[in-house]
Amino acid sequence: MTDAWDYDETDSQQNGPKALREAYKAQKDANDKLMSRLEALEAEANRNRVADLFETQGVPRSASKFYNGDPDPDKVNAFVSEMRSTFSGASPVDTSSTAPTYSTDDQVKLQSIMQAGANGDPGSNYDVAMSKMNDPTLTTQQRLQAYAEFARISATQ
Repeated sequence: MTDAWDYDETDSQQNGPKALREAYKAQKDANDKLMSRLEALEAEANRNRVADLFETQGVPRSASKFYNGDPDPDKVNAFVSEMRSTFSGASPVDTSSTAPTYSTDDQVKLQSIMQAGANGDPGSNYDVAMSKMNDPTLTTQQRLQAYAEFARISATQ
């Protein structure tokens, strides 16, 4: 059917606006996919730039996950400096162990224990009974017998 402008509906479906709309929609969808992919690539490149900037500051790359700003070197340097000043003010935890102080009597006992172990001396009856009592492989009956032996030895000492 034609109208006053000699426009036929069958022509428009093959060559007209409908085909253009579909082509436009397909092109728009392709552009949207490309834009989202480009944004993901830019975000990854920015994360890598920030990680590189952290690394040049002597900070591990993994610390860059705590920075949420632009990959601007000045901003990254300011962030790293601020974090260093924030965390350097805290007193570090002393991981070195200090030697405990013992009385002279305890030092003599400790020295004799260490010397006995170094010489390969067998343990006392008390030590043997204590180790039997703490043996995890014993049955309840055997554990009770070890406890009775330990009590007997402890009473004589």
